[in-house]
Amino acid sequence: MCFYSKIYKENINAATVLYSRRIGAYGHENVILMENFKKWLKENKLFDDNTIILAIPLDNPNIIKAEQCRYDVCMIYSGSDKISSEKVKMRKITGGKYIIFLIEHTSEAIKKAWQECFSELEKLGYLLDISKPIIERYVKKLVDKHYCELCIPIL
Repeated sequence: MCFYSKIYKENINAATVLYSRRIGAYGHENVILMENFKKWLKENKLFDDNTIILAIPLDNPNIIKAEQCRYDVCMIYSGSDKISSEKVKMRKITGGKYIIFLIEHTSEAIKKAWQECFSELEKLGYLLDISKPIIERYVKKLVDKHYCELCIPIL
């Protein structure tokens, strides 16, 4: 059975994001980071039907020690106000060409997508762009339908 429901190409634009970061092995602690980030967004009235949250693992745990792996949860921020908080920071992320896998929003489906996405990318004839991070994208309207996206940068 295929790990995705739909696949498409997209040019993701560069963006300014609000983010929180944790350093350590990828796993359940990242879920806690995401929940705390969403709570902060809601408390600051930044969470609505148009909210897009990104989860960005910045390091490959096959190369970097697990305890040094960085993981960001971000919200695309289109506001003009600077945010002053100890809980979040602001930065820019680069854009580029991506293959998007639409997947079920369950921990099992996301884990399976991570396990199979690279071989699927190769089968489709695309090359991974290692200069950009892979992104898990959570668009509220999709999450409400129990879907999310795994965005793989391509050359």
